[in-house]
Amino acid sequence: MFAFPELGGKGEGMKIDRSHWSPQTEGKDGTLINGIKKALENMEQKFTDLSRLKFDDVDKDLKEKLQEQKIQERPFAYEFYHQFRKFYDDGSIKDFISEDIIPQAEVHKGYQKIPNLNRMPDFILHKTGFSKNLAVIEFKLASNLNQIDDDFEKLTKFRKVGPSYSVEYEYLIEVIIGNPSSLNKAGEYIRQLWDPTGEDIIVIEFNADSWKADDFRIKYKSKSVRSRNVI
Repeated sequence: MFAFPELGGKGEGMKIDRSHWSPQTEGKDGTLINGIKKALENMEQKFTDLSRLKFDDVDKDLKEKLQEQKIQERPFAYEFYHQFRKFYDDGSIKDFISEDIIPQAEVHKGYQKIPNLNRMPDFILHKTGFSKNLAVIEFKLASNLNQIDDDFEKLTKFRKVGPSYSVEYEYLIEVIIGNPSSLNKAGEYIRQLWDPTGEDIIVIEFNADSWKADDFRIKYKSKSVRSRNVI
């Protein structure tokens, strides 16, 4: 049996103590994650303002349509990509990853005909033409709680090995964007998904109020694996 860490307080504004979940990334892992966090913190707010649409001001049908189209997340994701690409232009990318690793956005992996990988992640970091797969990155607004589990499910599909294929991405990364209240609610939700026998997922929380990023690890077991283990 395992126990989840205790929450740090009560109420909507409480802060969740994530220090016992798993240590923050360090060493080689931390270098990559610090690069992603730096790109997030380098984003210019004026290019993400569309993401501040007030869902309370739109009707239910429009809200669902906007969520489906990921309208809110896209400005953040595109501005992040722009900032990360600038690391290549100024030569600082080598501070984080090898220069032969490149970021690509929204690559639909169905073309590789890998079983159960007909998916399109927000970003991948890899060496094109080689089986050097570094990271898969998904973006999600903290307010979209019901979609976080779906993202985790997608991420675990990128750590698959079979007799005729391998897509072992080294890092599975979820970037969650929100204000302190929504990030805490997302943290509570993620806390319920923890499984010590699952895959490592690095969660990067981006606080849209302070414009700062923090990270922690969780372990997540995919639904397909869970169902096979049910007797």
